[in-house]
Amino acid sequence: MLDGFNEQFVETDEARILVRTKGIGKPVVLIHGYPQTGVCWHRIAPVLAQQFRVIIPDLRGYGGSRGPAPDNAGTAYSKHAMARDIAAVLDALGEERASIVGHDRGARVSYRFALDHPDRTTHLVSLDVVPTGVMWRDLTAESAISAYHWQFLAQPKGLPEWMIAHDPDRYLVYTLESWVADPAAFSDEAMDAYKAAFRDPAMIAACCADYRAGAGIDWEMDAADMKAGRKIQCPILVLWGHRDGRDVGDALATWSEWGTVPAIGGPVRCGHFLPEEAPETVLEWLVPFLGR
Repeated sequence: MLDGFNEQFVETDEARILVRTKGIGKPVVLIHGYPQTGVCWHRIAPVLAQQFRVIIPDLRGYGGSRGPAPDNAGTAYSKHAMARDIAAVLDALGEERASIVGHDRGARVSYRFALDHPDRTTHLVSLDVVPTGVMWRDLTAESAISAYHWQFLAQPKGLPEWMIAHDPDRYLVYTLESWVADPAAFSDEAMDAYKAAFRDPAMIAACCADYRAGAGIDWEMDAADMKAGRKIQCPILVLWGHRDGRDVGDALATWSEWGTVPAIGGPVRCGHFLPEEAPETVLEWLVPFLGR
């Protein structure tokens, strides 16, 4: 799926991270979301690698990466912990600073990295998310149904892990197709890669731990940063999928509140999976933004 990319593992204090790299130039880290792997960038990364050094990690516990045993509070899979993995990856690759691009859960890791490591973040790109606390605050009956997995995956004592494990392929396909405008956006090869990764009980457990963190420690850390007046120091680009009236709220205004300069960006005519549904449009925004 990512032909010509080098693969290596980076050992961190708590995890073993699979990293794919290609290209020469300013480093750009591409971070995938749920329930995918770094493969989701297969239509974006080769183009970016013509101008940048592209770095694609699998998040701890996802895909080819391994993480610590999940804890009930989700602390081991907090975005703060995942951001430490990204810092370790940059250290291992000899990169002091980088642009951070994230989709879905990867965008949550990305903005946490920007908050925790401001001196190492040159640009931040958020694809189809608003900050975690804003998501919970603005939850409505409609959004609670469409984003039911936020509540489901955060349930304790292994309940979602047990239920998903009964038919992981069906759950994965349902999840992906529920959030996409056209299921044909996923190539057969990409879908096979996602299924193969998601059949691993360790990945299912890591995903649930990720969402438990989102219902607890991630939200708490965001609130503490806002109260302390900590803001994202670098330029912010925000893109989101927009179809049939679906939106993520006033994303630009929200992200502008979190940054020291107004965010730029806008809606993209597609569903949730921008890197695979609308790669050309995403690249039209990304290339000039990252090249600044």
